[in-house]
Amino acid sequence: MSGTPPLKLHSLESIQTADQIQLLDLVDSLRAQGLSEFTALPQLIVCGDQSSGKSSLLEAISGVPFPKKDNLCTRFATEVILRRASQSGLTVSLVPGKARSPADQERLQQFRHELVSSNDFAMLFEQAGEAMGLSSVGGNAFSDDILRVEIYGPKQPQLTIVDLPGLIHSHNKQQTEHDVELVAKLVARYMENPRSIILAVVSARNDFANQI
Repeated sequence: MSGTPPLKLHSLESIQTADQIQLLDLVDSLRAQGLSEFTALPQLIVCGDQSSGKSSLLEAISGVPFPKKDNLCTRFATEVILRRASQSGLTVSLVPGKARSPADQERLQQFRHELVSSNDFAMLFEQAGEAMGLSSVGGNAFSDDILRVEIYGPKQPQLTIVDLPGLIHSHNKQQTEHDVELVAKLVARYMENPRSIILAVVSARNDFANQI
């Protein structure tokens, strides 16, 4: 979507070499061909407890204005793929979870969202959650579907990062035992990839002795 204004990520531009750019372009080509199912490909994953500051850190790295609230925010995995290209643009898609029915998979794969400005990202996350069935009454609080945002432009760095829902240590009325298990399995699936670079975020509001 060429109408999206380019995100300025000058702090990351200096760390990109020509060899790194060529290698990461090759990796993304393999991912686009579905080879991530058979080959462990490099990725930076951001994980931690709920409300630990993951979204704020992710925004500082990627330039994507992720929603930040005191209550529950991240309810599904979000893959942000930043790539350098001659023209600026942005694409949005949903990757259905393996447990989805064929009809749901087809419906989710047709999901599209237009971003006119960076202010539209909040609506993107809301509509993605609605498409996953997270906003419906009696629906799940979390999903193993993936929101994939690809941002490219002449000044974009070569970086792929994954934002994950915060780990839950106990269930309540809003977050069931099923939600606790789903999030734990989702995070573990990304962490088990031997090529994943794990960026663990710990809230500075908790004393060191209370950290898990």
